[in-house]
Amino acid sequence: MKIQGLIFDLGHTLIELPEDPETLRREMFAAAIQELRRHGIHAEESAFIDAVERWMALRYGRWQEDWREYPLVETFALALGDLGYDGLPDGIVQEVVRAFLTPQEARWQPFPDTFPTLEELRRRNYRLALLTNSGDADHSWRLIDRFGLRRYFDPIVISAAVGWRKPHPALFRQIAATWALPPQAIVVVGDLLDADIRGAHLAGMRGIWAAMSSEPASLPSSNHIQPDAIVRSLSEILMVLSHWENEA
Repeated sequence: MKIQGLIFDLGHTLIELPEDPETLRREMFAAAIQELRRHGIHAEESAFIDAVERWMALRYGRWQEDWREYPLVETFALALGDLGYDGLPDGIVQEVVRAFLTPQEARWQPFPDTFPTLEELRRRNYRLALLTNSGDADHSWRLIDRFGLRRYFDPIVISAAVGWRKPHPALFRQIAATWALPPQAIVVVGDLLDADIRGAHLAGMRGIWAAMSSEPASLPSSNHIQPDAIVRSLSEILMVLSHWENEA
C-alpha cells in the first residue's frame, strides 16, 4: 500500500544532542540544586541526586512494563519526599524540573537535513505527525517551538500530556484514526527500536530506524526488532519512500 503519512519521533530523530552525557548530567543536577536553594530548600547534594536517580530508575522500569508515562515533576516530588520535603507546592517542583532540563534544552540542535527533508515531504503531500516520549510536556513544547517544528506536524502527541508512552500501539492508531488512514499507509521514523519500531509494528505500520545517533552500523544481534528500513541521515527517508513506491 502507498505510504501517505509519516509519524516522527523528536529527540535523536529530528534533533540531536551533541554533548558529553556526564558533563551534561552534572550541569543539570547543579541547576536543579541551585533552584532548590533559591526556594530555601537545602537538601544535601549527593543525597538529592541519589534520590532522583533512584526514582528515575524505578519508574523507568515501570515504563517498560506498563507503557505509562510517569511525569518528571512527580519523580522529583517523590525524591524530595524521601529527603523530608513532603508536600512542596507543585509550582516549586515544576520550577526545579525546568531548571534541571534547561542545560539540556540549550544543547539540542536540528540535524542538518531536518528542515529540507520535512519541506520535501510536505511538497510531496505526505501527512506528518510528531509522537514523542517525554516526562515533561512543557519541555517538549519548548523544543518544538524553539525550532519552529509546530508548522510541519498535525497532530503532535507528547506522552506526558496523554499518560502513555511508546510503544503503546494506541498512540499510533489514534494518529491513523485522526488522519482516517489505514495503518498500512503510515510509516514511523524514530531512533529507538524498542519504542518507535516496536510501536509501529504493534500498530500494523512500517518502521524506519533513524540510526544517526547510534554507534553500531548494524542492528544489535541480540535485538529481535527488525526495522523495515534503516537510515543514517533524514534525507535518506526520501529514497526509502521512493523505493517502496516503485515496489508497489
